[in-house]
Amino acid sequence: MESNFRFIEKNIDVSKILNQVLSNPQDWKAVSAYKNISGDLEPYGFLPLVMAWVKEEGVSPKDTEHQMNTPMYKKYTEIRKWLKIQGITEISRAAFFKLRIDGSVGRHVDEGTYYSTRDRFHLSLQGRYLYHVDGEEHVIEPGTWFWFNNKKHHWAKNISPDTERITFVWDVPHHVKHPNNSRNFI
Repeated sequence: MESNFRFIEKNIDVSKILNQVLSNPQDWKAVSAYKNISGDLEPYGFLPLVMAWVKEEGVSPKDTEHQMNTPMYKKYTEIRKWLKIQGITEISRAAFFKLRIDGSVGRHVDEGTYYSTRDRFHLSLQGRYLYHVDGEEHVIEPGTWFWFNNKKHHWAKNISPDTERITFVWDVPHHVKHPNNSRNFI
């Protein structure tokens, strides 16, 4: 059986990225000030750097290829430096996500035309979390960079007893090649 996970690197020093996020707690509420967005305008634990931009009325964010950099994109220099060092020059949507202690992301599949052309990656910054994809589970430690199959049912639970989970999540178009070889990232 093929794994629903690809662990690209572990034990990454994410301290500079995490310190920048922790030094700006007010930014977790910034999304509520954005114009022309859909969904929850005051979500807990969502700090987008690149997000869906719905140009046409009635189009779901799951089905739009349009995206825009938020005002936070330029501010978060450490994650952009890290991506550049990894040779990742083209990303689609990207955001920091936070889960409360004992918090979870419910079981779901990322559906729609947007997701059918992209791969999803995580870089864990703080806290430990259990990640489940289609019957396969892993405990994710801070400093772990991984891909997972978001086209299958997946969910996450923060298992840290005393800290919120913070992770950076981003999408890469299928046509983007890994800089260290000629194949796709996965």
